[in-house]
Amino acid sequence: MIKYDWHPLRYVPLNPFLILKAKLHLAAQNVALVGIHYAEQPDQGTHNTLSWIPGLWRMAGHWVKGTKTFRSSLSLTSFELFLVDKRLNTLGRFSLIDKKFNQSLLWLEEQMGSLDLGHQHLSLKVPYKMKGLHQNLPFDGIDLDLLTDLGAYYHNTFILFRNFRAQSGDATSEIRIWPQFLNQTLNIIVKESGDEHLDTYVTLGYMPGGVYAKEPCFYVKSWPHTEVALLKPLPKGAHWNQTDWTGALLPISAIWDLEDQQEFIFTFYKKAFNQLKKALLG
Repeated sequence: MIKYDWHPLRYVPLNPFLILKAKLHLAAQNVALVGIHYAEQPDQGTHNTLSWIPGLWRMAGHWVKGTKTFRSSLSLTSFELFLVDKRLNTLGRFSLIDKKFNQSLLWLEEQMGSLDLGHQHLSLKVPYKMKGLHQNLPFDGIDLDLLTDLGAYYHNTFILFRNFRAQSGDATSEIRIWPQFLNQTLNIIVKESGDEHLDTYVTLGYMPGGVYAKEPCFYVKSWPHTEVALLKPLPKGAHWNQTDWTGALLPISAIWDLEDQQEFIFTFYKKAFNQLKKALLG
């Protein structure tokens, strides 16, 4: 895999996609728990967020200091958990295939003990709601080809956000994956207030289904919310959303047959962002 190559997004039946997404969602909590229990916890509450590692196709947590500085990650090609040091030496490795989540917790406890951090009563108690996921959910029937297809959405979205950030004249956040829903986001601040909680910003995102739409979607939303009824139409297949939140949605079914998926999705992000920014700034 070339680090920043685009990987064509192929058609995948929705049900197998969502079933595997649920298992990935649960598996990612093992990585998030390291941040929840052991990483420094800044005021903005991002200690449990994950980052995409494009060269390895892994969702990785924050760096943590034990007897060695390390971080945890989850591979979206092999469905394995890794602990690596700053030089990317593997400190621990655990295959999730045909295991259960509680087995991965036992492995994690052993790893934390070996790094003199203690297991701190690790469990699936997280500071956010996770419907339908439980510690005995089996990681069975894992299709690694389908897992790679699912990983391509995170990889490609990372490329889009990296390019968008490079072209933006506004301040941007890190590219983050949020373990609550496994959505991937980039915030663009369009008006600073001096208090990050009161900033005006636009969020570019990808969500793997099950939050605001059943199928996976690319999206753009603003804070504070804006009135979108009078905004201009978006690229074909995309639409303005006014249910629960205001912004733009592009479902994955709209891009599968396109020859230049990357340019189309980037154009969607750019057009939606420019319109929301203009509406926010008046």
